[in-house]
Amino acid sequence: MLIFTRAIVTGGSSGIGAALVNILLRAGVEVIALSRTVADFSGHEQAENLWQIPCDITNEEQLAAAVERISEKWDYCDVLFSNAGFGISGTVVSTEKSQMIKQFDVNFFSAVSLIQKCLPLLRKAKKPRIVVTSSVAGEISIPYQSFYSASKASLNMLALALNTELASDEIKVIAVMPGDCQTGFTDNREKNPETWACYERSEARSIKKMEKDERAGYSAEFVAGRLFRYARKKRPKALYGVGLSYRLLLVAYKIFPIRLTGWVVSKMYG
Repeated sequence: MLIFTRAIVTGGSSGIGAALVNILLRAGVEVIALSRTVADFSGHEQAENLWQIPCDITNEEQLAAAVERISEKWDYCDVLFSNAGFGISGTVVSTEKSQMIKQFDVNFFSAVSLIQKCLPLLRKAKKPRIVVTSSVAGEISIPYQSFYSASKASLNMLALALNTELASDEIKVIAVMPGDCQTGFTDNREKNPETWACYERSEARSIKKMEKDERAGYSAEFVAGRLFRYARKKRPKALYGVGLSYRLLLVAYKIFPIRLTGWVVSKMYG
């Protein structure tokens, strides 16, 4: 396992991000956390190793200013954890373009911009890592969360491409795909208030099932522990599922015919 000393985390004020910050601090890592709100880590015994920068990562000017401040403090960064994200739900036909853009802005485009701006710091590290928080939904598209699924699928493809593009810099890029997880993500999901009457019942039933599964899912601490673990691997894979059940599910999804897996998903969430 690799030992690193400096890490940047986005979305570090709550959920998986906050749990990750706690794990990193306990490991003696210096952490810079970017998020719209500042969390209270004052009770942590290693709180002096944390610097929180308020930043809306979808705002190019704020993000550029934040990375400039980081560059003034650090001459390198070992690991970049691109963890910020949120979800929208609703039918494709009733989703406004502005909602689609917001979904991709937070989950995908901000991650790309973050990587671009932090690359000079990462290139100066000995064994740099970029870890993006994706989702099982990036491999198995979930009905009524189509744009969330698409944004996470884009992150997976980004990780695969970047591993080749950044190979000469020895930067490893890892997309970690959690499944259901107990975080504020469930309550913060933006539900489309408008839907066609013919889809209303199936949409409501599907989202209710999703929320129930999420509330019974893995803890944020468990998922954050896997992010930390995969970042420390000497020869990491580009894609990781989180938890045995989801790893098996992802393997099965690749093995069985699309018609069969699509039928299973429709029975679960259709």
